[in-house]
Amino acid sequence: MPGAGPRRGLAPEFFQLVQAAVYHADGMWGEATFDLYVKEAPPDQGYLVAAGIEPAIQAVLDTRFSPALAAWLQQQPQLQGIGPRFFEDLVDFAFEGDIHAVPEGTVVFPGQPILRLSAPLPQAGLFEAGLIQLVSQATGVATRASRMVTAARGRPVLDFGSRRCPGPEAAWSVARAACIGGVAGTTNTLAAADLGIPVVGVVGETIAAAYGGHLAAWEALRLHAPRAVELQRPRGSVAEVTRLLAKVGEELRTVRVDDGELVGAADALRRALDQAGQRRTRILGSGGLDELAIDQLVRAGAPVDELGVGAALAEAPVPATTYRIAERVGGLQPEPVTGPWASAWPGRKSVVRLSDHDVICEEIEAEVIAGGDGLVLLQPWVRAGRRVRAAEPLAEARARRAQQVQALPEGVRRLVDPDPYPVIPSERLLQLRQARG
Repeated sequence: MPGAGPRRGLAPEFFQLVQAAVYHADGMWGEATFDLYVKEAPPDQGYLVAAGIEPAIQAVLDTRFSPALAAWLQQQPQLQGIGPRFFEDLVDFAFEGDIHAVPEGTVVFPGQPILRLSAPLPQAGLFEAGLIQLVSQATGVATRASRMVTAARGRPVLDFGSRRCPGPEAAWSVARAACIGGVAGTTNTLAAADLGIPVVGVVGETIAAAYGGHLAAWEALRLHAPRAVELQRPRGSVAEVTRLLAKVGEELRTVRVDDGELVGAADALRRALDQAGQRRTRILGSGGLDELAIDQLVRAGAPVDELGVGAALAEAPVPATTYRIAERVGGLQPEPVTGPWASAWPGRKSVVRLSDHDVICEEIEAEVIAGGDGLVLLQPWVRAGRRVRAAEPLAEARARRAQQVQALPEGVRRLVDPDPYPVIPSERLLQLRQARG
């Protein structure tokens, strides 16, 4: 049913709560700004597609601590020196800060802030693990989906990854991120109902076993659910398959092929379908497909109309993502933070996309650098703990991804050994880092 998707706050790791308790006890309540960014993309990925932003922002706003958890924390030996006020404040916790982030579907590159969070230091440090989990995993899935959609060259790519995921929440999240990445449908019922993703699926061989044979199963489908006559390819020789398919009739919409030698199997099936007079029946190819396998399949001219992808989405490589402090108010003024433990670039930053390169810059210079043609990527989502930007439909994120990927140079989109995309610091930001040592 709609609205059944996961929605919960972020659960900090224990050491992050210890840090927050120390900040609290030491009176370090000044505002701190943290950057979430990818340190390194997986091999051969020339770009990344940002995803998981909306769930991450909502999770920050939803974060709460129960009295039972606060009482448990108070009993831990590592926190015995912390006064009771910290645990009382945890029970009353509500996020008070600001969040800027790129919209989902935005093409991003390593080193650029994807999300920027500013809040009192004891709050800001709590979100490291949760933000990394939500954004990095979803970005990995959306990026791989985008690469597969590019490799498919117009053939629909379908998400069959739910059964490969470690639990229903992970499956829902993978389906959502894959949709942002450009897949045309999902087998995940809840994601389809919650998010408006087209629902797809091919009836497996279990129904044939239940009815004692393919023909009886197909007849039951044709009688009770004629629009679901989408089937697994029967086993057997081409002659046997042709004979069976001819008996199914014109209602047969799709036949799935997941043979190891997909090109030959699809060729044989296409001939069998045509011979049976079912030229309108589509062939869905699956079975261990990723972007490289899809590319080879398309280049070989296999008569495959759709592509089902499972493990490649559920097990998509996750970019190395980090959440680091960039600025802190220690006295009256904010001070940029530098050092090996800090963000790659100090201060409160933004990213500007120009026609052929991106610029990482200080926030106050972003609009000037953008001029009339550039695009400031980080946008305000939350101010003083309240949303200022509503969640957008997934269709907008999908369209954004398609437009921005298409605008990339062909070499950056290449599936193997892509060209690097130019990302440079502004002169002012470079001087700031040099001045801070």
